[in-house]
Amino acid sequence: MTARDGVTAVSDGTMPCPVPSPDTAHPCTKTIPAGWTAEEGHAGGHWWQDPAITELQKRGVHFDYAVLLSGQPAPWHEPEDCTPACWKYGWTGGKR
Repeated sequence: MTARDGVTAVSDGTMPCPVPSPDTAHPCTKTIPAGWTAEEGHAGGHWWQDPAITELQKRGVHFDYAVLLSGQPAPWHEPEDCTPACWKYGWTGGKR
């Protein structure tokens, strides 16, 4: 990201990575570290994710990440609908 007048913008830690997936054009979910520029990027590889999944995460829904990584459709449910069959149920002590 370059600001006007050729001045390069410096991240405050919230600047999104500007590199989309070459296959799907999904955005990278990582941010540029504070004090770095977009051209400098971020550590590690990119984590491209469908924006629909990002919205579900913001809502706190439970889904199996291993299934998502496999590229298969992953069932999900709202936290209030959690059951002992959910992998996340044990982590929360059964609390929703």
